[in-house]
Amino acid sequence: MLKIRNGRDFVGGVTMICVGLLFIWFGRELEVGNSFQMGPGYFPTMLSLLLMAIGALIIVQSLILHAGEGEPETWNWKAYILVILGPVGFGLLLSGLGLAPTMLLLVVGMATASRYANWRHSILLGLFLSVCSVLLFTKLLSLPVSALGPWIPFIGELF
Repeated sequence: MLKIRNGRDFVGGVTMICVGLLFIWFGRELEVGNSFQMGPGYFPTMLSLLLMAIGALIIVQSLILHAGEGEPETWNWKAYILVILGPVGFGLLLSGLGLAPTMLLLVVGMATASRYANWRHSILLGLFLSVCSVLLFTKLLSLPVSALGPWIPFIGELF
């Protein structure tokens, strides 16, 4: 009998397949074409199929035959809530704080949801990602995003 060994992987794989099917359904009116004459629906369809294949592999990996007795996994509700609220927080804080502080706060904040994260490493990762994001988005891509926003006194007005 098949048993689900890892419920999170199983649900994640099913979600990936559902998202892939959803995008194929949304793009059903686009002409796909073939590899030599690609239509506007070719790339989204191929990405959706790839996403569904990866989801199927994750589902297969989460299933095992005759699962041994072990401790059931506990759900990390803090992680679920923080990961869902992360993009919302990014959108709300970006215009006021700017890109660098927003990235730092969100990376450190998301790291608190992990059982394995170390606060020192999280701060270093946040600083690194903030600097890389500012260099990439403001300098290299010239996007209209400020590195430091108006909510940061004195320094925010300089950028």
